[in-house]
Amino acid sequence: MSEERWVGMTATTDVEVGDLVDDGPVELVPQDSLTAEHTGRWTFLIFEGAAFMMQAMHPVIGEVTGKYSAAFHGDPSGRAVRSVDSVLRWVYGLHEAAAEGDRVRALHRPLTMRSEQTGKQISALNPEAYQWVICTGYIVNVQGARLLIGREFTDAEKAELLRDNRRLARLLHVPMRDYPRTHAEMMAYFESMIDRLEATPQARKLMDDLIAGTLDLPAALPKPLHPLARFALRPLIRLNYLSIVGLLDPRLRDKLGVTWSAAEERRLNRIYKTIRIAYRVLPDRLTYFPLAYHARKHHQCLQKMRQRQQKSFAYRVPGAVPPA
Repeated sequence: MSEERWVGMTATTDVEVGDLVDDGPVELVPQDSLTAEHTGRWTFLIFEGAAFMMQAMHPVIGEVTGKYSAAFHGDPSGRAVRSVDSVLRWVYGLHEAAAEGDRVRALHRPLTMRSEQTGKQISALNPEAYQWVICTGYIVNVQGARLLIGREFTDAEKAELLRDNRRLARLLHVPMRDYPRTHAEMMAYFESMIDRLEATPQARKLMDDLIAGTLDLPAALPKPLHPLARFALRPLIRLNYLSIVGLLDPRLRDKLGVTWSAAEERRLNRIYKTIRIAYRVLPDRLTYFPLAYHARKHHQCLQKMRQRQQKSFAYRVPGAVPPA
C-alpha cells in the first residue's frame, strides 16, 4: 500500500454521505457502525449470495464471471469463502483494508474478453459493472432490513449505511462521479438498472443450483458420508434458497422464472425472527466471523480506555483538554 494512500486514513462516524471527499484519503468503516454490526454476522454469507445473484444478472459481469470465476469452474464454495474473506477485510481489516482494496482492483484488471453477445471488448473493471457490484451490497442490506432487524431502516440509518457503502466503493477504486449520494439517488439508480439486468446463463445456473439444492461438499469428506451430509444440511440449503429468492426484487424473480408465495415470505420471516433472538442471547464470539469479532472487541476496549482516561484528576485543572 502506498504511503500516500495510508496517510490520513481515518474511521469517522460524524460525516454525512454528501460530505465524503472522493479524491481525499481513504476512510475506514467505523467499528461501531451499522455496517460493522451486520456485515460480520454469519448470515452475511447468505446476503452475499443474494448480492452475487444480482451481480450475475448484469450482462458484463455474467460473461466475465462465466469465463474467469471459480463459481462457474468447479469451486463455487471456495469462491464464496474468498469473497467473504475479502469483504471482511474491507470492513474489519483496519490497516489491511486499503491494501485489500488495491489487491481486488489489481486482481480484476487483467480480466478482459470479447463479448459473445456484442462482439465488443469487455472488462471486469467496466465502470458500470464495477459500480453495480458495490451498490448491490447497500441494496440487499436495505431490502433485507425486515430480516436483519425486524423492521425497515430509518432514514438516518439508511444514510449511515450509504455513507459506509461509499467508503467501500472508494476503497475499491470505484469511479465516484456518478455514484449515488443519497438513498433516493440509490433507489433511482436501482430502478434504472432493472431493465439492464437479465437472466444471463450464469444467473440461471446459480438459480438452477439453488432450486436443485446443489451442495459443494468439502473434498476431504469421504464420499460414503455425502448423503448423510446433504440430509443434515437440507435446512440450511432451504434457508439459502428462501433468503436469496426472498431478497430479490419481484421483477428480477420474474426474469429468472421463479415465484414467491406469501407462505414462503412468512416462513422466511419466522426463521429470521429466530435468528435475531439467537443473536441477542448468544455471545458475540459465536455469532460473528472471527475477524469481525476481534476487530469490534478491539474497538470496544479502546473506547473503554478513553472513558477511563477522561476521569483523570489532571483533566480537572483549568485549561486541561480531555480526550474526545
